[in-house]
Amino acid sequence: MLTIKNIRPGILVIPDAGLKLKPGQTIDIEKGTRQIESALKKGYLAAVDHNKPEDQKTAEDPVKESDAVDLSKLSATEAISRVNAEADPDTLKGQLETEKRRTVIEALKSRLEDLQGAAH
Repeated sequence: MLTIKNIRPGILVIPDAGLKLKPGQTIDIEKGTRQIESALKKGYLAAVDHNKPEDQKTAEDPVKESDAVDLSKLSATEAISRVNAEADPDTLKGQLETEKRRTVIEALKSRLEDLQGAAH
């Protein structure tokens, strides 16, 4: 049994598994398909481990540090997805200073507000 979570800002469709996941939606599946494995590698999905305590799951960043550095090389949709997966406010503030796309800037500001609200 595998639990996967859509960490993209939009709906994620996985045709070979017959899935349509809303943003943040988590679902249990029997086994991974080729497209699910691909989405996990690309960072569109995150695998959820039920053996970890809940506070560790939220602190864990599904995006590798090296992937989160330069948003300008990503499409706006991919950049927003990475922003929503980022858990470090300092990284987000640095990205906010260099980002030029309005939609990504709005996502950065929103994510910073979410993280600062959770810290209080």
